[in-house]
Amino acid sequence: MVTDKIHKGAGSHRILLALIERERTSKELKKIVGSVNGMARFELEYMGRLEANGYVHTVGGLWFITAVGRKRCKDLERKSPESGQVALPRTFIGPTTDYQGPEQPPVFRPGAMDFLQFPSRRGNRLYYRDGRVVIVEG
Repeated sequence: MVTDKIHKGAGSHRILLALIERERTSKELKKIVGSVNGMARFELEYMGRLEANGYVHTVGGLWFITAVGRKRCKDLERKSPESGQVALPRTFIGPTTDYQGPEQPPVFRPGAMDFLQFPSRRGNRLYYRDGRVVIVEG
């Protein structure tokens, strides 16, 4: 799959930002992204796509960012001219105050708070809300 769609803050964008700092190994990049897939799948899905688009290249097991990759990062980091902040699309136009709702006391259904009388179990100990700890034998 060759696509140049990279979104700000996505894994591919974080890879490019890490490679701007210095060259890195696949293992380091996998940790930065937080990928749970195996190394082969990570290299195929992330690094293969970035390499196919010309954003990165590899030499001797190290990944480097290319000039095209640097330009793509700058495009993603483009700032709005008046505020200096990252320009984000406005998706909702409406009132700026939060709705507070009518002032009413909370309503609990019968039996909803029964869980408070039961202890939490950690290992062979029961921890009650009043601070008691009971060791369970067996």
